[in-house]
Amino acid sequence: MESINSVKNRFLAEKKEAEYRLTVKDYQGAMPHLEKAAELLGEVYRRDINVQRREQYKRIREELRDKYDECKQELGMAPSSSSKPRQSTQRPAGPRPAAGGASQAKGGAPAKGGDQKGKGKQAEEDDGINYVVNGIDLKQFLASESREKDVMFDDVIGMEREKRTVKGELFLSEEEKAYKAQIGLKNKNFILLYGLPGTGKTYFAMALSNELREFSGEDIPFFSVVCTHLKSSHVGQTENNIIALFEFTKQFDRCVLFMDEFDAIGQSRQKNSGDPTAVTVVNTLLTQLGGFDSNPNLLFIAATNCPYNLDGALLSRASPKIEVPLPGAEVLYGTLKRKLGDLVAPDVDLSAVANRLAKSKFSNRDASNLIDEIKRKLFEAHRADDMIDKVDTSMITTALKEVKSSVKRDEEIALEEFKAQFAEN
Repeated sequence: MESINSVKNRFLAEKKEAEYRLTVKDYQGAMPHLEKAAELLGEVYRRDINVQRREQYKRIREELRDKYDECKQELGMAPSSSSKPRQSTQRPAGPRPAAGGASQAKGGAPAKGGDQKGKGKQAEEDDGINYVVNGIDLKQFLASESREKDVMFDDVIGMEREKRTVKGELFLSEEEKAYKAQIGLKNKNFILLYGLPGTGKTYFAMALSNELREFSGEDIPFFSVVCTHLKSSHVGQTENNIIALFEFTKQFDRCVLFMDEFDAIGQSRQKNSGDPTAVTVVNTLLTQLGGFDSNPNLLFIAATNCPYNLDGALLSRASPKIEVPLPGAEVLYGTLKRKLGDLVAPDVDLSAVANRLAKSKFSNRDASNLIDEIKRKLFEAHRADDMIDKVDTSMITTALKEVKSSVKRDEEIALEEFKAQFAEN
């Protein structure tokens, strides 16, 4: 373990760098150093038992927060909210608005969000949730309770080790939670799901959220957003959208936020030198995930097809990193059996079909497309001869000529390299 003096020295170095950047009015550059300094100071606080010094550490942390808020004010951003009443999730019905929760647009005026035409609608409160934050109507980005509530881990065939991993991190007894707090072990609240397109990352996230709801006995809200929708052509608006989205989650005692296509806003700052907003967008994400503005009651799940394009700082914060692989023959057979069922003629060997799909590297989405095409062949055959009411081998063979695997070899190679470097086995 690193010595406490070493941690103090790193804290002083971060604090000094932040103060220098403040003197030259580099507010954007000062913010991550202030965050890191506060994080290191928190480590010192947990390990130093001297009461007087602990009180001094508290004062220094407040000074760091004040400087951090000064930076945000200079950059035209909302100040940090260290404490805000949150909406209880211990309820039988849908979420209720929290006192002092996300701010509502005055006079019912349309909220200002991204630059997508036709999406700037007024916030609604029919479900008891405030969707307008910092003048941005978040309904244009996310869907409330956007999950299939009957999807559980039993519906996710395979991935048993990954299920055990997330349960071991998130499904804790009160005694386990208390001991983690006692020894200063932080909760992991940022999960990264990665894999080839169409493998079922969103499905896994929904199942995890539902399992967490069942385990806790709480109606934990689940919100989903596609990250490309957060992007705006207006300078600074993407960052404002991200801040508003994370601020929105603070209405609830507990909340799950799922972001798909995470690489759209979390791209490496080094690889995107041509994008002038890449640095500020990633810095904003880092602030929301681990700085003064972070929400300890939020479970954040991000999904991407291209984890190798993510910024290193984001990757370092994500744990666990879970690969959602291509389905094997067993999973594909279950899908074929469930979706075709009694439509298949007795002499059709679905197991052989599943093996063929697995060898051809079909994703779950590819398999669904194939099943739709098989049903279309059955419909066409039945329309020509109403005595035909079963899928035969020829229909499947013809459909396989028209529906191919969408997996690209270069994407496979890139994922294999990423897994070799970052996978948590």
